[in-house]
Amino acid sequence: MRWLGRWVGLGGLLVWAQEKVVTGQAEVEVPPGWSIERAERQAYNSAILHALQTHFSTQVSAASKLVLRNRTEGQKAHTQTEFFLTADQYVEAEWLQTLKVQYQRQVRGGTVWVICKVQGRARPRQRPPLPLTLTPLRCLDTSRCATTEFLAGDPFYLLFRSPIGGYLQVFFEDSGRVFRLLPYQHQRQLAWEVRPDSTYLFFAPAAQSRTEAFWTDQFWMTAERPEVLHRLYILFSPHPLGAPPERFDRPQGLHTVALAEFHEWLLQERLRLPELNLRIIDLTVRQP
Repeated sequence: MRWLGRWVGLGGLLVWAQEKVVTGQAEVEVPPGWSIERAERQAYNSAILHALQTHFSTQVSAASKLVLRNRTEGQKAHTQTEFFLTADQYVEAEWLQTLKVQYQRQVRGGTVWVICKVQGRARPRQRPPLPLTLTPLRCLDTSRCATTEFLAGDPFYLLFRSPIGGYLQVFFEDSGRVFRLLPYQHQRQLAWEVRPDSTYLFFAPAAQSRTEAFWTDQFWMTAERPEVLHRLYILFSPHPLGAPPERFDRPQGLHTVALAEFHEWLLQERLRLPELNLRIIDLTVRQP
């Protein structure tokens, strides 16, 4: 299947009492081999982090050592680091919704820089995020194939583990639409029921189970340009999750929903379920 996409925000929904409208800014140098789209996405993530750190109490976790290499000068955050997950995993606040985003480019000494200004809704965290294991893989060897950098033709797997039981959904953004990856397409439940302290390797059928092999979907990455970016949405909650207003796309063989509708539904789920853990992973696919 064809994996493309670009994240956009939504506006116009009600604001809860503890929420704030906050702003942030970040600059990212475009290194050799990077697309402008990739630099914009990293600048966007860093601008969100800057907004949360500026307007809320901040206690960056040990897991965010890459982010700690960022420099903040006045109202600007400068970064040359990789930043694959959403900023709200690292501070005592969470980003709910993007209201405005603006990009600019500047050339300094022969180097291109991308500047991102972002405005959005955020709120204090109810509790610390769960220590979930979320590992994208390009092969079944979990010790050496963990990556967010894929080549076209690579398979895609996801390693998952949670310290508590609950419900899991996985979605993938593609060309202005969002496709449901988990639960699998042949399953009727709204979410995958997770057992505590159990390790799952999704999108890889178990060889010993014919039934599981039948309804397990498998995916391979493709790239129609030298570099394309993808966004993975992972939702985990100790309470049952609802389903977005999705429809089955027969040519694709996947359940899908428009990006704007998905983000509206996702915001409502986050407001309805304060314990919902959202993780967003940015993936890159290159042509060989």
